[in-house]
Amino acid sequence: MADAAPVQGKRNLRLFVALAFPDEVRTELRRAADAMRAFAPRGTRWANVGGAHLTLRFIGGTPPDAAPSLGEAVVRAPEGIAPFELSLGGAGVFPPRGAPRVLWVGVDGALDVLTDLRDSVEDSLEATGIPREERTFAPHVTLARVNARLSRDEAEALRTSMAALDVHPVVFAVEEVGLYHSDLLPTGAVYTRLASAHLSSFPRRWESSRSISEL
Repeated sequence: MADAAPVQGKRNLRLFVALAFPDEVRTELRRAADAMRAFAPRGTRWANVGGAHLTLRFIGGTPPDAAPSLGEAVVRAPEGIAPFELSLGGAGVFPPRGAPRVLWVGVDGALDVLTDLRDSVEDSLEATGIPREERTFAPHVTLARVNARLSRDEAEALRTSMAALDVHPVVFAVEEVGLYHSDLLPTGAVYTRLASAHLSSFPRRWESSRSISEL
């Protein structure tokens, strides 16, 4: 992996580990989001489906000079884990009780292997000093956030509509995991991949559209 020069006086990077989606999955997520608009409350904030991904671990604000070691950890994580298949499956809201705040589409398929990959990511990150995530892993794709205050009946109607949403079970292969940086811009989040590795292959070197020193 190429060395990244230390960066002085630079803002923190907002880092996360994720799986990228192929175009056919984004197409279905876009269709599902369009269907949600028919019943979502006014003021719902919609995610940029073009940048949709499946998050394995959100790391958060990180000094730029710490990113190379985290990249090394991420590319080590999938060693020994063969490519596998997932599919889109189902929809719902978070939290599971109370006022809905997040509208999501779920995933199905080889969830046991997905959990193994996520656990391996946790192990690798912990070795660099990142504390383990304590929350239960619930793989999903966030498509919208609800800002409106809903009555009990409105909340229940939204929950029911989401559970009944027809999500086509598009199957996709998981062959690569990556470390990403997100820029939160007024026009929406922009994601840059900083490092990636193929499952069960030799780790890749840094692969980014911008060098760490430019972030």
